[in-house]
Amino acid sequence: MNRRYLVDSTTREYLCVALQKGSDWTPNNEKFLPQFLDSRPEKDRPDFELLSGEYNDNSFFEKWIRNGTNYKLQG
Repeated sequence: MNRRYLVDSTTREYLCVALQKGSDWTPNNEKFLPQFLDSRPEKDRPDFELLSGEYNDNSFFEKWIRNGTNYKLQG
């Protein structure tokens, strides 16, 4: 199973937003998404953007997920 993430490069927090089963993607953590987006400290900056990537992309995983913080597990 593959996972798709949104990552805040400033805080290194991430949220899994979709799961792939076969060739289909299914939304995941939808109830956490608005809170995740609203809690970004840099969200009002004009150049703010979140990164997106997949678990099976080794360079993305190593850079952002392995040493990042799962947003859902905080607080």
